[in-house]
Amino acid sequence: MKSFFHIAGFLLLLVFLLPLPAMADAGDQAFENAKNAYQQLQSSTRDKLYRENWVRVVEGFEGLARSYPSHSRADDALYLGAKASEGLYAISRRAEDARQAVALYDRLAAGYPQSNLADDACYLAGLVLEKHLSNRPEAYMRYKRAADNHPRGDMTSLCRDAEKRLRRYMPAEAAGVSVAVPAVSTPSSGAVKVSQVRHWSSPDYTRVVIETTGPAGYAANLLQGNKKAGQPPRLYVDVKGGTLGTGVPATQKVGDGLLREIRVGRPARDQVRVVLDLETYGDYKVFTLENPQRIVIDVSGKRTATLEAAIPELHAPVAGTGDAIGKVLAKTPKEKKPEVAVPAASVNGRLRRIVVDAGHGGKDPGAIGPSGVMEKDVTLAMARRLAERLEKELGCQVVLTRDKDIYLPLEERTAIANRVGADLFISIHANASTNRNATGVETYYLNFSKNDKAAAVAARENGTSLKQVSDLELILFDLMANAKINESSRLAAEIQKAMVDHLGRHYPDVKNHGVRQGPFYVLLGANMPSVLVETAFISNKMEESRLNSDKYQDHAATAIVRAVRSYAHDSRTVATK
Repeated sequence: MKSFFHIAGFLLLLVFLLPLPAMADAGDQAFENAKNAYQQLQSSTRDKLYRENWVRVVEGFEGLARSYPSHSRADDALYLGAKASEGLYAISRRAEDARQAVALYDRLAAGYPQSNLADDACYLAGLVLEKHLSNRPEAYMRYKRAADNHPRGDMTSLCRDAEKRLRRYMPAEAAGVSVAVPAVSTPSSGAVKVSQVRHWSSPDYTRVVIETTGPAGYAANLLQGNKKAGQPPRLYVDVKGGTLGTGVPATQKVGDGLLREIRVGRPARDQVRVVLDLETYGDYKVFTLENPQRIVIDVSGKRTATLEAAIPELHAPVAGTGDAIGKVLAKTPKEKKPEVAVPAASVNGRLRRIVVDAGHGGKDPGAIGPSGVMEKDVTLAMARRLAERLEKELGCQVVLTRDKDIYLPLEERTAIANRVGADLFISIHANASTNRNATGVETYYLNFSKNDKAAAVAARENGTSLKQVSDLELILFDLMANAKINESSRLAAEIQKAMVDHLGRHYPDVKNHGVRQGPFYVLLGANMPSVLVETAFISNKMEESRLNSDKYQDHAATAIVRAVRSYAHDSRTVATK
């Protein structure tokens, strides 16, 4: 049924986008312009990544319906405007974009009840409300409206099924006095639990992570606040069907100039609410990540105070960020406190601080070789060697994201780099392939995957499926805004060249797989050039043995140090010109 609907919707969209004959009036021309802009947007992968392009299309269709409500294509315009809003939401994950899609669908259904798109609009509005905004009562109303008002529509059977599925969410006003509204069941012992709420600040945004024990639906809402009444803006996220873990504090003070505090409570038996009291904000985004399950909230804006004032000395645990980050930051000597209030860029090409990340760890072993060697062990050994060599030969400070076999969520790794004001972030990994004969070296930087192989590597390192990698490329694109992609590309090229050249002198059979691009969680959100190095294939028995040897680890570390030195020299040369 779902596949049929998608095919039917696609064919319907094609009908709307078919070339129209020459048009005379302004309404015709307005529709033609909006349609052409939509066609151009759909044909360009790059254009889809920029918000203003989507907004222009939505405004074009919405403007036609507003200015020419009696036009024969006004209902078509509202439908396509809503679809464009859904497309924008797929990229931005802003609730306001999903709500805009619902509003346009609602306008179509209410303003053009005789249109053959009216029932489609009700059904699609219900889907957005149910799937993206987690508002099942309102979704129920849309499904019921479509089924009641358009009993012969092509969406009737789908709407009836959805209406039955969501009957327990029926609003009281829709039930009538003679129908009892079923109570929402109390979560069972296996219900999703909010186990931890963590936060950390970086110069560009504040991130809050809500860890849950399983997949959880959520709804995010922003309250603008009232300055005259002394009410700050508030962003709250409701975790549906959730219970609260015993170790989650009711209040966490932040005070970083952007976020005042975090409050956690239970407004209902089957709901956990996390409230962010804001000083100010410019934008926010909410999305989910897996392994472990968590809801991530990023708030950006112009801080009302310097970030440094809100950050304690690094020799003490960092409040609210969890033991892992606190322990890592505690390794930084007090006298070398990072100047986190200033941009992380190096001065005249001089590298002051590098974060080296040992891939995987703890409960996440990474790839496992034919003889049982674990990726988490060889990456830690190599990271330690690399850190020692970088400090000794380049005279810079090096921070390891982990210096023992502990688990560290991927998004925390770049958060450490951001917090200590690192100039570079280097994540060390070992590759794997279903082809046991695959060997060689490749280096990645954050961008969209250009081929299936790069996507497969990203899926493995992210712990996700290929489908989720495709979704990630859209959902998290906005978070790449601060990533120094060009500089990351240059650093990746230097490391790949040095690895192939140096290792090739000792291992003539080393294959050069080149520099690649991929959407890696571990690189996402970094404010400095960042790369992921696949040092060899642990799935290959020969390279597994090499990775587990001191000799190979030393050679790999030597190559990366040479690459970093070359990168820094080139940066210094450019800076002095």
